[in-house]
Amino acid sequence: MLEHFYHKTIRKVVVSFGTLFNDIYIARFDDSGNELERIKVPISYGPQQKFLRRLARIGTDFDANKVRIENYLPRMTFEIQNITYDPTRKLSTMNQTLLYKDATTSTKRYERVPYNIDMNLGIMAKNTEDALQIMEQILPYFQPEYTVTIKMNDMDPKVNIPFVFKSCTLGEGDDGSYGNATELRKLTYISMVFTAKLYLYGPFEDQKIITDVATNFFGNLNVGAGLTGSQVRVVAGAGITAGSFDPDLSGHTNITNTTY
Repeated sequence: MLEHFYHKTIRKVVVSFGTLFNDIYIARFDDSGNELERIKVPISYGPQQKFLRRLARIGTDFDANKVRIENYLPRMTFEIQNITYDPTRKLSTMNQTLLYKDATTSTKRYERVPYNIDMNLGIMAKNTEDALQIMEQILPYFQPEYTVTIKMNDMDPKVNIPFVFKSCTLGEGDDGSYGNATELRKLTYISMVFTAKLYLYGPFEDQKIITDVATNFFGNLNVGAGLTGSQVRVVAGAGITAGSFDPDLSGHTNITNTTY
């Protein structure tokens, strides 16, 4: 418990989740349906409240007459909500995995531990149309899961991590700016919850590879009923000459002090 180790497993999963939504755009149209502009939606790690506090600074740290809220929205944020143990994917704790390193050394780890991480993806937009554009570019890929392959570590170079869609809520509110109820600006919020099914790893240990085995036999070698000479053989090894028992074992129930 006192040994330091850090495989960056959770960090890699969180980064992979945010990367899924890194190339989402919205388009704006005129009254005739012609596209006027296409805007990439920025995404950052953190709660929605953090961005709302930033909007509240407009008019205090910035000149409200020179700042348009449309330049700040839409925007996406994501964050970890909670981490729970998943007993349905548990394997034997004593299972071991070995990784060959060289002729004399290997790396060992015990069975990885299954956990689920709930992650919230927040969408904020000035109008509902922008928010719905973003939502429709996300949901079709989750049925209800989308699997990403991540390089976790040397022992597990390719691990499939499912991101499972759980729920989506949509609401409207204000940005809380200015502190004046007559000037509050309406925003559209969408909150999506996903579950990442991952494994956490304990420490890795280097150990020597077993290259020689010495075995001592004591007592008699009992020939079982129905055993024939062709079923008992001695394989050549260090200091041992290959050979086999006499195929004719009739009348021999014990073989004593015999060297092969």
